[in-house]
Amino acid sequence: MRQSVILISAFFAAAVSAANPGVDRNAERIAVLVTDWAEPQGIDPLYRREVIKRSFGANAAGPDEPCTEDFVGTPPFRQQLGLIPYFLGFKTRGVEGAYDSMGLYRKSPDGQYWVSIYDPKLKLAVKDVPDTPGLITPAKDMKNPQQRSFWAIDPRDGTNYLDGVFMIGSSPRGPGPNPLAMPNGIRDTDEISMASGITDFSILHDDLAPRLSPMTEEVERTTERVLHQLFGDQIDVRFGAYSPTSGLTRFEEDVALDFAREGFRKMVLVRETTDNNNYANNFMTRGYVQRALCLAGFKDTFTYQQSRQVGRTPEYNLALLHVAKKHLDRLPRGSEVAVLYTTYGLPFPDRTGAGPFSAPHPWSKEVYHENAYNNYISFKRYLEAYFGDRYALHFNRAGKSGDVRLDNYYSYGLSVPQDFTANDPENRFRTLRENIDLAKRDGRREILVLLSHWYYDGRDPLLAIRKMQQIPLNTRTDLRQGKRWVEWCERVDSPTPVDCNPTDSSIVKLQYSETFDAWGREFSIGYANNIRTAIERFGVFPVGTNLSIAARGAIDREGGGSVEVKSGALRGAKLIIAKDAHPGEPESFDAKNYRAFHDPADNLVSAWDSFDAYIGSQNVPVQYLRDHGEAVSPAVLMGPYRTIVNRPATITLPISVKRKIEAGEISRLKAFIYNEASLGWDPVFVPAGSMPLRYDPKTRTASFDTQVLGVFALVVTDEGWTPVKGFRHRYPVGIDAVDLNVGLDTGTAH
Repeated sequence: MRQSVILISAFFAAAVSAANPGVDRNAERIAVLVTDWAEPQGIDPLYRREVIKRSFGANAAGPDEPCTEDFVGTPPFRQQLGLIPYFLGFKTRGVEGAYDSMGLYRKSPDGQYWVSIYDPKLKLAVKDVPDTPGLITPAKDMKNPQQRSFWAIDPRDGTNYLDGVFMIGSSPRGPGPNPLAMPNGIRDTDEISMASGITDFSILHDDLAPRLSPMTEEVERTTERVLHQLFGDQIDVRFGAYSPTSGLTRFEEDVALDFAREGFRKMVLVRETTDNNNYANNFMTRGYVQRALCLAGFKDTFTYQQSRQVGRTPEYNLALLHVAKKHLDRLPRGSEVAVLYTTYGLPFPDRTGAGPFSAPHPWSKEVYHENAYNNYISFKRYLEAYFGDRYALHFNRAGKSGDVRLDNYYSYGLSVPQDFTANDPENRFRTLRENIDLAKRDGRREILVLLSHWYYDGRDPLLAIRKMQQIPLNTRTDLRQGKRWVEWCERVDSPTPVDCNPTDSSIVKLQYSETFDAWGREFSIGYANNIRTAIERFGVFPVGTNLSIAARGAIDREGGGSVEVKSGALRGAKLIIAKDAHPGEPESFDAKNYRAFHDPADNLVSAWDSFDAYIGSQNVPVQYLRDHGEAVSPAVLMGPYRTIVNRPATITLPISVKRKIEAGEISRLKAFIYNEASLGWDPVFVPAGSMPLRYDPKTRTASFDTQVLGVFALVVTDEGWTPVKGFRHRYPVGIDAVDLNVGLDTGTAH
């Protein structure tokens, strides 16, 4: 069905382009292009052939080659992305063997040919391959060339998934000629990627037929539906992939070209994961799209906005709360639990090497480290509020408290210590295994590894992190039954799993969570509303929400700005976006001149973009504020909706005209933000370094700080109020005919 839709869409796009009707209308509509790795379950040869190419991109033959303005590296070693050293991706004089010196093959059924596992059209006659000692090696006996792959052997039972696969030739083992080199015209890294994919997906699945993750399909389906409910025909939502899967997904740039040919001139580029970073936004998404449009004659055709992050919003924190609940429920109330929030991780401040040996992506300039950590602090507030009275949650090293990064068990899952080349190793980012070992030495005997960043249980969380951080794999039975989390025990001084013995004080119990597959609906509702941010920056607003705007104001990325309502029902409402306290950071950083981010009370960045802010109102279920107490302000919309900032913004709301705040109520006056996924209202938690809510009796207003915009209201909470009291799901009308009336005390995944 999906393949038919893709073929029909491609035919329709060509027909529209030829006939040209509607092109003028499309120029005013918004093209929403959602991009994703979308790695399929099973083995798709097309995906496996393309995925490594995306880690290199193209290279530039000369400094003035058209459409290479954003390439990285120094001539003549400039390339589109630069995740992997140049000489491994492109033939380079003097080190050609590192590009191609071997091949991976199986014998044909008749035994007459060696057939490439990467490209079956490539065959070597067995009689033509010399019988040189060491020239032909079983793939399982190769030194594992993939840090993130188990390579051939299933560690659970020793199954060899590359049985019958042989390396013919040999990778360089040092300077000078390689007598065993036998290049076949295929880049060695591509062949290795194919073999590691065969291994890893054979570990994960009995059925190797390529298909998208059900969570990927859920995200696409729900996100598109919610966006069209919000914006109707003002937008067109389509999905692309960094690497396509046969009949299921297309290259993101091919989808962008369809939009261009159909007359669209405004485009929202969307990425799928949690942590805003330059690598994904500026290179994997916008870089590939813009280069393809440039090469096709559409340079400067589009005006762009980008929706770059899913995390740090009420909806994301809600979904992650439910993931955490599943694992906390397995522990007796009152248990002490070390929480190791784990995200992807990127190198910092740079990769070593120069010239053809360099990986020139500008890691030192990455905004990732600050953004990912702010996501952690945002969720930490939620987990403390909703579960802190039931468990002794330890986010910090023994003897430490607060939000400073180096004091926390905040972890990188797809990094190893060698990724961090800082001259001050004490300030570097710690890996998950390093923090597990620290927590064990700190005396923690219950450890919860809570995964953020990945939206579905794919290869990264199920295998790559497990291998790199010494986490046990799920059994075949687990995976067949849909169980993707794992529980195990270790001794304090060893990562080797052992039998759990609660009477042995040297035993530590660990849980490693799943991701959001069971909460895809909540994740996707939040995702769609994050995309709303970028659409609104084009001046296009939801229909059917009775949205009205009372005031507007320009915000500068570095200079900040403010908006205030001077008259009417929302008089006194104000939004202040803070100035950038460190202009030019991290943009000016390089491998020698930088500072590692570690204090969320002193963020490098304030606003992510310049934009027009607004204050207004829209229809929301204000009656549910009663879950918490008495609403004493109007519900005020601050936008663009779900805009995220790092240095906290300050919001001021007016108290309702007829309501007087008594002295004894001031301590119970709290700010709330509307949650699109639960249809309820969440407390606005105090960001790191901010003051609690401030009430001004002279102006009859209250001010508070936040890192995400939305609909806010003030409530005098009930006596004895706690956040859990007001937490519940409600039926989201128009989203799905599924009862979501479950909360953190009673809810299970649906």
